[in-house]
Amino acid sequence: MYREQCIGLEDELARIRERTDVSEDIFKERTEKMSKRLALMNTRYENLEKRRALEVEGFKTDIKMLRDKLKNVEKQLFKVTVNMGDDYDEQVLRNVRHTAGRSKKLVGELHNLKAKIYSLENDVRHMG
Repeated sequence: MYREQCIGLEDELARIRERTDVSEDIFKERTEKMSKRLALMNTRYENLEKRRALEVEGFKTDIKMLRDKLKNVEKQLFKVTVNMGDDYDEQVLRNVRHTAGRSKKLVGELHNLKAKIYSLENDVRHMG
């Protein structure tokens, strides 16, 4: 009877060991998959960090270049305004006054032409 119990227990122990071995194999496979996935994710993250750093560096370079261009434009604008002097402002005002006078004269002539056209249209209507 003890032998039968011993044989039965040994069979059960063999089944338990077999299940444990299968569970260990499955655990090892899953662990390997997870470590590969983790390594891939770490690589991707590092690549993204490098890309971000390069983009930031590019943006800084662009900003610096734009600031330099702006300074150059400001210098040129300052040179132009200094070289023009007070005489330039007077010339601009004279041109504005002269142009305004010409535009008033043209507007008056246009009104006269409109009046003539209206009178001609009235004449044509009365004749017809």
